[in-house]
Amino acid sequence: MSLASWIKPYEEYLELEYLARNPNPKLISYLKGNEHMIDWSNLSANPNAIDMFWNTNRINWKKICLNPHPKAIELIYKKHEENMAKYKRQRRICEYSILSWENLSQNPSAVEFLTENPYNVCSWFQELPYEPNEDDYDFVSQYSVNECDEDRINWSWLSANPNALSLLKENKDMIDWLWLSTNPSSTAIKLLKNNKKNIDWSWLSTNPKAIKLLEGNQDKIDWLQLCKNPNAIHLIKENTLDIDWCYLSANPNAIEILEQYREKLDWRWLCKNPNAAFYLEENIEKQFDKLDWRWLSENPCIFE
Repeated sequence: MSLASWIKPYEEYLELEYLARNPNPKLISYLKGNEHMIDWSNLSANPNAIDMFWNTNRINWKKICLNPHPKAIELIYKKHEENMAKYKRQRRICEYSILSWENLSQNPSAVEFLTENPYNVCSWFQELPYEPNEDDYDFVSQYSVNECDEDRINWSWLSANPNALSLLKENKDMIDWLWLSTNPSSTAIKLLKNNKKNIDWSWLSTNPKAIKLLEGNQDKIDWLQLCKNPNAIHLIKENTLDIDWCYLSANPNAIEILEQYREKLDWRWLCKNPNAAFYLEENIEKQFDKLDWRWLSENPCIFE
């Protein structure tokens, strides 16, 4: 597997941090043949790359907390057990071994783990990074061992997590309705329908599973945000005066509309669109200065 022929001559412009996040499974065989292109830290979050982490020393433990692969969850459980064993013996825990509850809150596969472990008590025994003046008499660390967002469930992120509805319904006072408005779970949509006064209509307009709710409340639609919604093309076609061409250029289901209005394409946002390979290939040299190589590096269309 390799880069698409049209992107290959521009390989040097790829941003490795973003390339590591590319969801195309073909990324892995490409990286195996180009190890100098690997950003191990961000690759830790990529579910397609889990088998590359036979050497756990390469894992970024905070980033792997975003990884939904079952093997990643197994590694997270194991690392937490190791950290808890040190905690119970009152041993210091290396900073790079600490898990991130904030990232786990975003992970649809980590809800069971969070239910069992709503707080990261291990963080209190975190070994802080070395500081050159730490032996000085009046030294004050720039780091804090106090609890922070990474040490407990982040209820905003969890409210957007499609697998977290049972936990959210048990803790309704903790629901962040703004983020719940983005949640594509059918249970979340029912909850929103029953609590319309709490809906954030701007964020709901981006929710691909909320189309019926949006169709019945068109006066509340945020038309700019709706342009991000891949399931709202029929509504967008009916309201072309309200189109935000930046957001629409990134919409994978908007190719037909974009074809009709090529002069309105936003080339930077088009770099996000997984179905825009034809336009990008045809114009990569002509529009080079308008492209965003971070987003393009993350776009699955760059592989063939």
